[in-house]
Amino acid sequence: MSQTRSPSGRAPEPTRIGSLRPSQMIHTFGPGAVVDLPSMSVVVGGIDGWNIHDTALIAEARLLDSVRSLPGCARVSELRGPPWMEESPNPYQQWAWVGVPVFPFPRWMRCTGCSRLAPVDFRLFSLEVNRYRPDRSYWYHDMCHGRRPHVVPTRFMVACTNGHLDDFPWVEYVHQGRSCPNGAPVLELREAGQANRAADVRVICKTCDAQRMAHEAFGDQAWRNLPRCRGRHPHLHQFEDGCREPPRALLLGASNSWFSISRSALTIPTDSSQTGEIDRKVEERWDDLLDIEERVVLDYVINRLRAGRGEEQRRWLLDYDPDDIWETIERRRLRMPGTEDNEDETEEADLRGPEWRAFAALEPLQTDDFKVRHLSVPDGFKSTLNTPMAVDRLREVIALCGFTRIDGPDDAGVARRIAPLWNESPTWLPAAETRGEGLLIRLSEPQVQAWETSLEKDRRYQQIVEAHRGWRARRGLEPQLAEPRARFLLLHSLAHMLIHQVALDCGYSTASLRERLYSCTPDEGDPMAGVLLYTASPDSEGTLGGLVALAEPDRLAATLRDALNRGGLCSTDPMCADHLADEAQDTLHHAACHACMFVPETSCEYGNRYLDRATVVPTLSTPNLAYFA
Repeated sequence: MSQTRSPSGRAPEPTRIGSLRPSQMIHTFGPGAVVDLPSMSVVVGGIDGWNIHDTALIAEARLLDSVRSLPGCARVSELRGPPWMEESPNPYQQWAWVGVPVFPFPRWMRCTGCSRLAPVDFRLFSLEVNRYRPDRSYWYHDMCHGRRPHVVPTRFMVACTNGHLDDFPWVEYVHQGRSCPNGAPVLELREAGQANRAADVRVICKTCDAQRMAHEAFGDQAWRNLPRCRGRHPHLHQFEDGCREPPRALLLGASNSWFSISRSALTIPTDSSQTGEIDRKVEERWDDLLDIEERVVLDYVINRLRAGRGEEQRRWLLDYDPDDIWETIERRRLRMPGTEDNEDETEEADLRGPEWRAFAALEPLQTDDFKVRHLSVPDGFKSTLNTPMAVDRLREVIALCGFTRIDGPDDAGVARRIAPLWNESPTWLPAAETRGEGLLIRLSEPQVQAWETSLEKDRRYQQIVEAHRGWRARRGLEPQLAEPRARFLLLHSLAHMLIHQVALDCGYSTASLRERLYSCTPDEGDPMAGVLLYTASPDSEGTLGGLVALAEPDRLAATLRDALNRGGLCSTDPMCADHLADEAQDTLHHAACHACMFVPETSCEYGNRYLDRATVVPTLSTPNLAYFA
């Protein structure tokens, strides 16, 4: 849900101008992202302006420990869902005022009647709001030859790799970096020639007759035609001094204008399932427990509940031992802002290790959010696979921690370029929880160790390591960090092959399937070699079981064989099979392309990097390095 304020200095009643799904606020249109609505475009405001009273607490202690290790997040003590309230037919009820603040962006707009180019601050344009159909709200030019033609946002904006975003500098651009010699400029934006490209438009100053084509702002040397970055964060209404990154012109709606930086964790059972349940309850009902600051207060509340005189929303306290409840409340209070242990950044918590151990347990603990089953190894894979697992029920919590522009986030070097969601140090972060199902493929650890020893000696593996170092060095990141291990290439490539095959077998689209890799060599810690493929939905009931059914031995054997057979030959071979990662370029994959291995951004944790079909199955150019020979 969205709401916007007037660009003027006044602060009128918020106006509802569109809607988004809550999960989109985490993955696609979070704070700082530009949302292209049917008749206008807006930028989502920072979480400082979100009404925390309209959000719901989301409990996941392991994820909280992880996000607090990121710069600026040391004081985060809560995860909350985006503001939301169930809709009703009446647009004048309370739900219509619940949402996140958005602001017109780009501010420069163009009249479709007279081609006048001006920012909304000039008050030439007015906003028409349809409360019953917010998607039909639009800006119009009410002084255009007696008519009211629609006004549309300009197609261009500028951004830099430090996360800044700004309006396209139309006045400076058309005047070659100088001011208009005849006074206040009056600009028009007109199509030029056949207008086959988006940049085939000409900006004209009617005051001094200066004009310039927009396509000069694009290309390798376009930074010479643009002023330096002003360090603007439009979602926070602030400017940062000292940005030295060259600005780049972007088209409105460009996919590289906003990349989310998120952390995710699966809810796993603790050693005591009741302890984990109490943790969840206290986290979810924390707003009702804030006044319980001493043990005697807790005992008083419980005694009143037993006598039938307490508040109904606290009746769940009777289901647990008071000592366990008080211990959990004290632990939760230590994570609140202002405590001594919460002032400094902490080391990042290990998210994958505990999950792997929960899956691999001989008798896994079962809860409402974690139900798994060990199955037998399918025929034909006894030497290469360990026992697979059917994940009948899982819960995932994803927290939005920041974003990047131009370049997608790198898993290890993201802290250097993270753009903030807030003006001040936050005490909470937006998050989303989903429930679903999946299947876990575990590889044979002795077989993996023997295979990776041979691959790491091969020149093919060294080439992708060198390409990784060059990629990071060009971005000012530590080249030696996060080098891909051989088993990681194998697991990542196998995951992508399975995503494509599972989408054919179970009916889910590739965009609805996700990967979660468990990769760790013996010299890094407890060894892990597994791939979790899962699908999840914000609905409390989760999904329908089509994916977990593929974990049964007979169906899994057929799925694996089909995936490996399809991966051995790509429709673009031999070009795909011969492709190698290049140290001087930005390709961090060997034999992989859109026809065989690449998956949507929502499915891949690593941006379709570090892929190689040859590590999984023999290919035309590399027949001797495959794990599944």
